[in-house]
Amino acid sequence: MGKLHPSLDRVLDAHTHLSGSDSGESPDAIVSTMDDAGVDKAFVFAPLLNTRSWQLDEDDLEHIQTHNDYCADICSAAPERLYGFCVLNPTPSLGGGDKHQAVSLMVEELHRCYHDLGLRGVKMVPSGWYPNDPAMLPLYEAIANAHMYTVFHVGIFLDAKEGSFCRPAFYEQVHQVSTMRVQLAHLGWPWVDETLAVLAQEKMTHGSDPARWQMRADVSFGPPDDWQLSSWERALTSVEPQRLIYGSDGFWPMEADRYVQAHLLPQLGVFETAATLGHVAEEGTDERHQLRQQIFFDNAWSHWCNAVREPQAPRRAGRTISTPQAAQKAH
Repeated sequence: MGKLHPSLDRVLDAHTHLSGSDSGESPDAIVSTMDDAGVDKAFVFAPLLNTRSWQLDEDDLEHIQTHNDYCADICSAAPERLYGFCVLNPTPSLGGGDKHQAVSLMVEELHRCYHDLGLRGVKMVPSGWYPNDPAMLPLYEAIANAHMYTVFHVGIFLDAKEGSFCRPAFYEQVHQVSTMRVQLAHLGWPWVDETLAVLAQEKMTHGSDPARWQMRADVSFGPPDDWQLSSWERALTSVEPQRLIYGSDGFWPMEADRYVQAHLLPQLGVFETAATLGHVAEEGTDERHQLRQQIFFDNAWSHWCNAVREPQAPRRAGRTISTPQAAQKAH
């Protein structure tokens, strides 16, 4: 495995998506790209049902299950490199308009993904439901009891419908389930300041030990180009560096050159500039090296280890899984 940067020892990409079986992706292709790009591990999310909308109905439960099967099958080929995340969506329409029924269905799917598929990660995008709705607590409790790691989409979503459900402050309900560990995606753009405030408030409730913090945030490119540098700089100067996690938001399959040029190098460059402008850690020092290593590997890995008690054991499907509704482009 090559090294992209002489002082970037290891890389964990904590935000990647599978596209679906009709796109030509395979475990070998994904791992080959990671090898060539110098990426040690990746969090891999099951395919989205639809990149333009998350509004589902009762018929989509089978599709959710199929996509989660597909994720487990892919990750089973390299479980030490590919960390699988099932996608859950407790939207009321999935339960015939009953949000409690929808939550119950997703609790059942969570247990299936843990016990039958061997997955230890969960990805959720609020759509038609709010993450601070008390009706969601049974699902959060089930996730915490299973010691699974959760990534929430936070901020605007491209379909111009779901973003209003994803304000950062709505995730404060996670604190009612103290053993839950979550990753807030995209720094919650355009509500970056609100995301940082939610993260910072945890010191009042959980103290200064990072192992007790429930929330960290990935810096995958939610912000548009003109906002990326200022978002990074605000993050580096407003919260502890252990809060921040590298993520590409890339969709597999992807060639290594594309991954490096479109994701890893831009993030690394913005990090270096923001750290310098924010006077966070002087260039060329051990402190800068440590900060870089925390964000690009250590923070996500330690947060995963704080959440997960039993190692993932993703299952091979033993059959070809067709995912006709799989997404074909990133959100």
